[in-house]
Amino acid sequence: DVLVVAAIAKNRNLHSPMYYFVCCLAVSDLLVSVSNVLETAVLLLLEAGALAAQAAVVQQLDNVMNVLICGSMVSSLCFLGAIAVDRYVSIFYALRYHSIVTLPRAGRSIAAIWA
Repeated sequence: DVLVVAAIAKNRNLHSPMYYFVCCLAVSDLLVSVSNVLETAVLLLLEAGALAAQAAVVQQLDNVMNVLICGSMVSSLCFLGAIAVDRYVSIFYALRYHSIVTLPRAGRSIAAIWA
């Protein structure tokens, strides 16, 4: 995922709406992975007794991690949908694709999904 983001950021030929959707999908997937790793690490540290915390703090931390994981999963699914719509438009409206899928429209779509 990091390589996808780096490749799209570095290569000017990949600065188009389709690749921005792919980049956002990679970032969403990266957030899911990092969130799961952090949650698992915290749970293992708590079970081993290496991390001492009050029950209320543990519950709040678990809630934050769950919201981050669920939000990232939903954004991943939304970006998959946006990619599907983008590919649909590129196939069925090939001659008008660049006038339909513009950078400002893609930017608004990306902002709406992240919001």
